[in-house]
Parts: sequence; structure tokens; C-alpha cells
Amino acid sequence: MIMAKSNGENPNMSILQRLSTSDLPLVKEYGLPGVIGALLLAIVIPILLSSMFSKKVKKRAVQVDVGGEAGLAMRNSRFSSLIQVPWEGATTMAALFEMASKKYTQHRCLGTRKLISSEFIEAADGRKFEKLHLGEYQWNSYAEAFKRACNFASGLIKMGHQLDSRAAIFSDTRAEWIIAAQGCFRQNLTVVTIYASLGEDALVHSLNETQVSTLICDSKQLKKLPAVSSKLHSLKHVIYIEDEPVEADTLNQLKHLTTLSFNAVEESGLVTAALKLKREQLKAKFKDDLNKLYQ
Repeated sequence: MIMAKSNGENPNMSILQRLSTSDLPLVKEYGLPGVIGALLLAIVIPILLSSMFSKKVKKRAVQVDVGGEAGLAMRNSRFSSLIQVPWEGATTMAALFEMASKKYTQHRCLGTRKLISSEFIEAADGRKFEKLHLGEYQWNSYAEAFKRACNFASGLIKMGHQLDSRAAIFSDTRAEWIIAAQGCFRQNLTVVTIYASLGEDALVHSLNETQVSTLICDSKQLKKLPAVSSKLHSLKHVIYIEDEPVEADTLNQLKHLTTLSFNAVEESGLVTAALKLKREQLKAKFKDDLNKLYQ
């Protein structure tokens, strides 16, 4: 016969049975299942949250044996071998942009905010800053940007730019900057980039040193050209972005150069592309008619 303890507890009772018959306030109020559930939640939830939001270290590269002298070579672990191009077949900048435009046709590509007004604000220390008031973003999709680049490429050649000469972009970063660069890439032209903050002397040195024949600039930079145009030995063409009104006097001082607006070059290229497409269609039709004649 087993004797119970003096406090009335049976030594053969399990821990759960003892808890269920205890006088603890929590057990009395919520019951044993409620207490156990609360304990489990208090333990499990922090573990789950920790596993969900903890920073995982991704293995982005693996070691590979390249032979020769011992060393450490790494490659992206998503690929079984070293890659040379972002997409298969995209071996040039022009091809890469074309493939991206075909894949992301309707996605946003280039955004522009129209300048509404500007004003100069004087700081407490006396320095003046230009404050711009801009409108909402207006977007070009990848398809639209690609079409503009193609039109600009055609218009550039129609304007008279020689394929073996260089084109320079002298402008702040903007949609036309990218379109001009991609247009040049499509014609396999060498692009020279010039900081928009350069002064007149640095501009002259940059253009002469790189022997640029076509300069693409915005309206603000266009105003610098009349004063230095006589010092530019290789420059023949100027394409200006009409982000601000261009004074007739500025253009008159550049009459010895072929000067066109960016939009005019695009429109010229659009006409050229349309004529080329029409010729190709007529050529294909003539070929079909010829085949039918000899069938």
C-alpha cells in the first residue's frame, strides 16, 4: 500500500495532473489547456518570426577550378560556366537595349518631369541656389524609347554624320541623353561624354582632343558654343535639345555649322525609317509577284 504525502498529493500523479488540480490562479481562470496553449504560442511565435525575418546569407558565387596557378576564382552560382554577356546573343550595347525593349515592351523606361518655372533662393550665408518647379512624370515605355533611339540613329546619318567620326553628348542626365547614346550605338558610333559642368576652355579642349564632328547638347549648353565655335576644329554638326526656348541670335552665330533640334533629327529619322520600310515592302511584293510569274 502506497501512502500519500502529508500535503495530500499522490506521488504517482503526472505533472499535468498536478497542474490541473493545483490552486494556481492562472490554471483556475484559464484552465490547463489555455495555459499550455499560451506557453506554446510564447515559444513558437518568436521562433517563426525570427526564421521569417532573419537575414539570410545567399550563396551568390562558388569556387571554380580554372587551372594554372593556384588562386581563387569566383562565378555566379546561378550559372554552370562563366558568362560573357547578360543575355545570349546580346554582344553589343545596341543589341542589349533592343532585347530589353522586346522583353519589357510596355514597362516604364524613361521618365521626364517638365520644367514649370525656376527661381533663385538666397541662403543665410549669402549663397544663391536655383530652385526648380517641376511637373508630374511623363513616361516613355521601353518600346517607345527604342523607337525614338532608332529614329535618332537614322536621322543622325541623314543629317550628314559620318560613320567613322565621333559624336559627343554635352548635357545633364535626361531621357534624350539615353536616346542619343543608344542611337549612336545602333550606328556603331564612338560616343564621347562631356560633363555639363565644364567651362568654355575645358569644352574646347574636350571636343578638339576627341575630334568630335557632332555635338548633342541641351539649350543651356548651346549658349556656350557661339563664343568658342571658331576654336572647334572638327565640329560640323550640332543637335540641341529644346528644353528651353533657343534664341534666334544664338543659332545665327552658328550658321557655319549644321544645326538641328533633337526633335527634328528624330522626325527626319522617322521619315527615313518609313521610306525604308516602304522599299522593303515593295521589294518583298515584287519578289512574290516574280515567283508567281514563274510558277
